[in-house]
Amino acid sequence: MKLTIFGATGGTGKQLVQRALQRGHVVVAYARTPSKLNIQHQNLQIVEGDIRDGEQVARAIDGVDIVISALGPGPNSPDDLMERAAENIVSGMKKHGVERLIWSTGAGVRVPQDEPTLMHKAFNFLLKLISPKVLENAMKGVELVQNSDLKWTIARAPMLTDEAQPSNYYIGYVGPELGRGLSRVNYARFMLDLVEGGDWVREMPAASDK
Repeated sequence: MKLTIFGATGGTGKQLVQRALQRGHVVVAYARTPSKLNIQHQNLQIVEGDIRDGEQVARAIDGVDIVISALGPGPNSPDDLMERAAENIVSGMKKHGVERLIWSTGAGVRVPQDEPTLMHKAFNFLLKLISPKVLENAMKGVELVQNSDLKWTIARAPMLTDEAQPSNYYIGYVGPELGRGLSRVNYARFMLDLVEGGDWVREMPAASDK
């Protein structure tokens, strides 16, 4: 398959690009600063652009089968970053007839199926206390994706780590079985498994390391 990956130069994005290529996919990596992606491959096309530029985003989506967004807000991100990203990605996908979207976000974005433990509630409270705009920013993007008519899956993760050789991962909802961390390697595996398996359409599963 041919994939467009947004947020390709981030920690998770790099893992996505590398592992998608290893799995035999053709990858269009969209990056504001392409020099940060030190990967060369015959099946890799790097496109320079800003996620807030709708025309550039749409061009990067033209001709692909699936879109993955590994974008995420940080403490210094514009308040409307994820909202603008979702608007431009959804619009570009509709323009070019691409239906499948994998969208990454934090496990702090809740769904009715969640049964958060005291630990999960404590982490969420701290996030709201320390970086309230990060969660609000993420939720704006999620809501726009949910309200689209795309075949979306919102892949949620708890605290991300850089563990090099993690074990397998758990997938389900926020509850007693969801651990406190997910390696970026497993986050990339999780999203690529969603791409290849076609499961969890219009659902918001969460994953953690086992």
